[in-house]
Amino acid sequence: MINFNEEILKFKPIVEIDDIEDSVINDEIYDIIDIIKEITKDRDRG
Repeated sequence: MINFNEEILKFKPIVEIDDIEDSVINDEIYDIIDIIKEITKDRDRG
């Protein structure tokens, strides 16, 4: 049977995950900004 307490003690987080997480969050922000720009561009034309 798995001893979860032992397994948790063995756990070592991956450092790169923080870097990847920051990158993904920044990409999402730029995507939202691009969408807002397109919406306002369409609104100004019409």
